Amino acid sequence: MYNPYLPKFAKILKIQDETPDTKLFTFQFVDKANQNNLNFTHGQFLMLGLFDYGEAPFDICSSSVKTNTFDLTVRKVGILTNQLHLLKVGDLVTIRGPFGNGLPLLQFKDKDLLLIGGGCGFVTMRSFVLDYLAGKLNLGKLNVFYGCLNEENLYFKKEYSQWRKKVELDIALDKPSKSWKGKKGVVTALFNDRQDFSNTVALIVGPPIMYKFVIQELQARGMADSDIYVSLERRMYCGVGVCQHCAIGSYYVCKDGPVFSWEQLKDIKGAV
Repeated sequence: MYNPYLPKFAKILKIQDETPDTKLFTFQFVDKANQNNLNFTHGQFLMLGLFDYGEAPFDICSSSVKTNTFDLTVRKVGILTNQLHLLKVGDLVTIRGPFGNGLPLLQFKDKDLLLIGGGCGFVTMRSFVLDYLAGKLNLGKLNVFYGCLNEENLYFKKEYSQWRKKVELDIALDKPSKSWKGKKGVVTALFNDRQDFSNTVALIVGPPIMYKFVIQELQARGMADSDIYVSLERRMYCGVGVCQHCAIGSYYVCKDGPVFSWEQLKDIKGAV
């Protein structure tokens, strides 16, 4: 019988530095049956933990169809993540999940998808891109907007040349170096009056302060609230909607989200 509270052991297969404070980890469950049973949708998360240091939610950023391994991106910001950064290939961690609801892509067959990521929120976008490149998403065009502080903090930059073969990737840097030739400013600098989003669904992931302004840009271009999705970050413990730490209105972020349509959230005070 499945027990969502019971952690499973996973081994680190690969560690890659992404930025000075962020690493990309590739894992595989120790029990092959657990790995074979791994199934998730884009936008879901796993609870990653270490005994004596606790656990925390991390968005899955690997392919949802190539599940012989799975990837999580960890930024060093606290006790648990500092300890995770000290681990080496071959070390073991605990995993619970996947949890929550991702983007309901089956509802948007043949529509275009616009992914808008700010800062660490860009992590979520990688699983979409990998599956789109593999021809596994029934979508029209895939556009990705990425707002970041500077070149040093860009995630997955070694993969951009491969992504751009099929994906329209646009990047804006808030504080770039003098050599930067792309857009300058926050992520909304990537919008312009020539863009047509009439057949598009959007997913926004990033710091809450950016949501209001990005949603305004999308609405100004005629996008319906039901076609605008956001991924919310709340402090989560149990992952199954019992502890209520992530309650927002009548929803639990860990169980009903973390991906919600703006139609669901727009009347809830403090939702973003």
